[in-house]
Amino acid sequence: MKLSFLGALLIVLTPAWLRAQGMKCDSPYEKLHRQIELYQGTPKVWPFLKRYMDLARAEGNKAEIVAAYKEMLHECPAKHRLAYADSMLVAAKTAKDDDLIGASYLTKGILYYKDNEHQMALDNYVEANRYLVRSRDQYLRHKVKYSIAQIKFYLGYYQEAIALFRECITYYKHEDILPYLKSLHGITVCYILTDDLQQASHMNAIALEESARLGSKDMLPYIESASGIISYKSGDFESAVNNLSYALPLIRKDGDYPNEAITQFFLGKSYWDTGRREKAVTAFKAVDEIFLAKKYLRPDLRQSYEYLIKYYYNKQMRDQELVYVERLLKADSVLGREFRYLVSKIHKEYDTAELIAEKEEIQSQLARSHYSGLLLKGAVGFLVAAIAYLAYRQRRLKRLHRQRFEELLAGRPERLPAEQGKNPKALTINPVIVIHIRNKIAEFEHKRGYLKKDITATKLAESFNTNEKYLREVVKAERSKGFTNYINDLRIDYIVERLKAEPVLRRYSNGTLADEAGFSTTQHFITAFKKRAKITPGYFVKEFDKLEVNPLV
Repeated sequence: MKLSFLGALLIVLTPAWLRAQGMKCDSPYEKLHRQIELYQGTPKVWPFLKRYMDLARAEGNKAEIVAAYKEMLHECPAKHRLAYADSMLVAAKTAKDDDLIGASYLTKGILYYKDNEHQMALDNYVEANRYLVRSRDQYLRHKVKYSIAQIKFYLGYYQEAIALFRECITYYKHEDILPYLKSLHGITVCYILTDDLQQASHMNAIALEESARLGSKDMLPYIESASGIISYKSGDFESAVNNLSYALPLIRKDGDYPNEAITQFFLGKSYWDTGRREKAVTAFKAVDEIFLAKKYLRPDLRQSYEYLIKYYYNKQMRDQELVYVERLLKADSVLGREFRYLVSKIHKEYDTAELIAEKEEIQSQLARSHYSGLLLKGAVGFLVAAIAYLAYRQRRLKRLHRQRFEELLAGRPERLPAEQGKNPKALTINPVIVIHIRNKIAEFEHKRGYLKKDITATKLAESFNTNEKYLREVVKAERSKGFTNYINDLRIDYIVERLKAEPVLRRYSNGTLADEAGFSTTQHFITAFKKRAKITPGYFVKEFDKLEVNPLV
């Protein structure tokens, strides 16, 4: 039975994995596992799963209990999988094994991701990463990286996703074929959505060459779909139709509805731009059907509704036009909750005011022939209020981001070296010691000692010839923050100034910027940047580049 990479991600813990930790190969668990494999996917597997669990519980073997829940999760109906994942996590925590706990969180995250619960998926991926960050199991750690890359891609943080996909490509190239090819496809799509078609074509070509070299056809439909999208964006609409039409039935056969929606969307756009409007409408309606059935929609796929509204407007089919105006409003509401920042960046042909005006006109026409005026007024009033609220929130968020960018550009007062506590004299430490530590801190900041990756309060206190408690108290009094935030803020202020002064640095990945600023991981850098600047590194770089292209007079 062919297994998708998403399915492979779920198979993190197996008796084979556990045997690698020191168990004997001919254990009763091994015999049961062979029987489970024999009846996998059939009702006959359950007696063996029950015997597996009974044996693990009788022996008090926590790791095997986790493995039993994992096996049951694969065999149970979809609606029960999260319950088994929760039981697996409880057992893993009882075992007090970080790898088991991290893998269990990863499993939960993958289940949520498959159900389009992206925020819940990300929460569990982050927890998995917390337990696995020091794991020696590199394969498991890169499964987390791949999963987080998928979430970042979905949310529109393409540069951050690219950095993670690159790590996965490097690792999986010599470890596992399918995740390697999946990572190549992931980075290709990221480049497509950043309109870097040269890099997108390059990575897609590598994916095709590697598929041929490794003898794997699993990713061929996705590579063809990506080729079609690149052709569309390059203006070669006929090639786009050919590639996308080839890929669509194969992707649909896999049950991969997110990629089916994406392929249908670009197929619709290709048909539309070549005048085949009826075929385009069929494709756009397929995107709508996936949204209704699976709740899946990306901000760029939203444009399907704009095409459908245009089509039925020109046909003077007001009933159908109204259906898709309402669907567009619903789509914006969903996207507004999950893509608060990203939605504001997507070009909208039908902005909120135009949508409201058009809806009122349609409603007015239909009211005269079909509906009661009072009912329509109430519905329109509710929609206007809801849209106005969403529009207000989007404008407010955009203003806040812009305000934070301008503050960083100008240099916030709190970022200056004189960032002092209000009452340093309240310290109970000997004033002579306070002055000594204060001078050492000034020297430390001047020499940029904070760029050392292994800096800790203990090490810094030793270098100051004082103790950690005194150092933390003086930092708190002098800089009005805890030691960790103090170090992180210095690093972020440093990298912000360099980004402003060095254009070449703005082309670096977040991983490279993290290294330049002294952070041990990309994740820590991004988190610290958001906390300090209240915007992402990508947003800052993009806005600064715009400023250099169109300088303020």
